[in-house]
Amino acid sequence: FFFFFTNSYQEATTYTYSTTMATFILADDDNDEGGASSMPQSQFAFSQIDPDQSQYLDAPRASEKVKLDALNPTARNQVVTDLSRILLFKALSGSVIDRTKVVPEALGDNFKKERVQMAVLNEAETRLQNVFGFRVRRVPLKMEEDLPVRFKNRLYLINEVADDADGTHSLNIHSSHTDSTVEKGVLMMVLAFAFCKGSSQVRSGQMKGAGKKTRWISEFHLYSLMHRVDENIPSEPPSVEGKKKSRHSIGGSGRKSMSPDDRDGGVGETPDIDILLERFVQLDYLLRDKIEEGDGSSFAGEDGKVVAYAMGPRAAMEVGRKQVINFCSEVLDEQPDPTMLAEVDEDEEMEESEEEEEVE
Repeated sequence: FFFFFTNSYQEATTYTYSTTMATFILADDDNDEGGASSMPQSQFAFSQIDPDQSQYLDAPRASEKVKLDALNPTARNQVVTDLSRILLFKALSGSVIDRTKVVPEALGDNFKKERVQMAVLNEAETRLQNVFGFRVRRVPLKMEEDLPVRFKNRLYLINEVADDADGTHSLNIHSSHTDSTVEKGVLMMVLAFAFCKGSSQVRSGQMKGAGKKTRWISEFHLYSLMHRVDENIPSEPPSVEGKKKSRHSIGGSGRKSMSPDDRDGGVGETPDIDILLERFVQLDYLLRDKIEEGDGSSFAGEDGKVVAYAMGPRAAMEVGRKQVINFCSEVLDEQPDPTMLAEVDEDEEMEESEEEEEVE
C-alpha cells in the first residue's frame, strides 16, 4: 500500500530497480554501456527519515461545534461514523480524498445545511486516530501555495503510530504483496531520478514549479533513464494517443513493457510504466505539467513545451524529500548532498515561521 511508506520504508526498496539505479544516477546520460544486468541484485536496509511537514485540519468554529453537539445524539454519531468510514475506505483503496465531496456525502440531504462541516471532519479524525492511529492531513503549506486550487481541498490519511525497525505495524494493516512492492520501488526510483537528474530552475507551467526548488524531470529524460535500468521499459514515452489509452483504459497504452518469465523464481514481469506514472499522478504521488525547457529541447511539442514530472504532495507527506535524498546517498554509499538538505530545511523553517505568524 502506498501510504505504507510512512512507517515501513525498507519494504519499498526490495525491488531490483531500487538497488540497481546507482549506476545511472551518476553515469553520463550518453553512456549506455554497462546495464543493470551486470550488477548483483540485493536487498538494502535504509534509514527512515521523517517526511515533509503537512498541515493540520483547520479547527472548527465554536458555533459549528455547538450546532453539532445540538444534533440528536444518534444522528450525530451516525454522521461522524459515516465520514470516518468514507475517509478510511478511500484511503485504503488509494483514492484521492476531496474534502468538498466526502463531507457532504456523509452529512446527506438532512444535514447539508447545518454548517457543521469542519466540526464533523475533526470529530471523524479524532475517531480514526483513536481506533487506527491515522491522522487527517493537508498538503504541505509551501507546496499548496504554488499548486492548482483543487489541492487546497485534498485530504490524506497519515499513519503516525510508532513502529519498530521492521515496520511490523504497517505490515499488519497494509498490503505487502509483490505488485504493491514493485509499485513502491518504481515510485521511489522516479522520485530519486527527479531529485538527482531533474532541474530546479523556475520554468513556466500551470503549477509555477510547485515551489521554486522543486526538481522537474522531462518525460523523455525519465523514460531514457528507466530504460537503462530495465531494457524492457520503453526508452521513450508513449504517443499522445497512447497516453489517452493509459488514462482511460484498463489495458494501458498497448505498448509492450514486460520481460520474459523469470526462470530463477524472482519478479518475472516488468511493470507497465505508462500505467504506473498515470496512477501516481492521479493519486498525487507525482505532479505532471507542461513546461518550457531552458535549452530548447528537441522533444518539445508544437507549443514549445515538454511534459515533466516532479514529487507530488502525497509523496512529500508519506516519503519526504529528505528520505529521497538519503535514499540516493545510501544507494551510492555517499554522504547526503548538503545543498539539497539545506533547501528542504529552508522551506521547513519558512513554513514554521508563517504558521507562528498566523497563530499570533
